[in-house]
Amino acid sequence: MAHIVKGEAFCQKPGCAKSWPRDPVLEVVCPDCKAAVGADCRRPSGHSGPFVELHATRDILADREGKYGPCPLGFCGLDRASPQLGLPLFD
Repeated sequence: MAHIVKGEAFCQKPGCAKSWPRDPVLEVVCPDCKAAVGADCRRPSGHSGPFVELHATRDILADREGKYGPCPLGFCGLDRASPQLGLPLFD
């Protein structure tokens, strides 16, 4: 899991200068904890705070909805994911 960036967010890939006014993950409602757009994710107890990580499903949803925009280097995004990521781990 990753932490939600407060303020301007920057791509961490070497050679990329892409940035967003706020973390794109905050542009969608979290499908797990139902945190609203602009709000941090919450723990199952309902608590949120600086040490609560974002839910991976929220990050994926933000990507699917185009909140990150196109990758200028052509590296990032679900459309660039390895085809093996879609394979079941166990039958």
